[in-house]
Amino acid sequence: MAYSEAKQEQAQAMFQAAIQMIKENSFTVPADQAPTSNAIAMLIGKAIKWDCIEAQEIAHEVLEEVNEHTLAKNFKELADNHNATFDMEEA
Repeated sequence: MAYSEAKQEQAQAMFQAAIQMIKENSFTVPADQAPTSNAIAMLIGKAIKWDCIEAQEIAHEVLEEVNEHTLAKNFKELADNHNATFDMEEA
């Protein structure tokens, strides 16, 4: 499928609308005072059905997307170590 600037813009507009709806519906403060990061986290959490490993992968990808490559690498290593330790604790 070819890249479409129009679809990219439409997706961004829909995402902004979804964030706004969450802010208006999920917080006890006025929407303009609700943290955008919390609204995004709520949307993502529900979309991935609170899968912790998927959340880690998304966090890593966001860091890469904003060009925080060193932090992304360190985060990935920390998450991998945490997950290995957590798996050992369950055994």
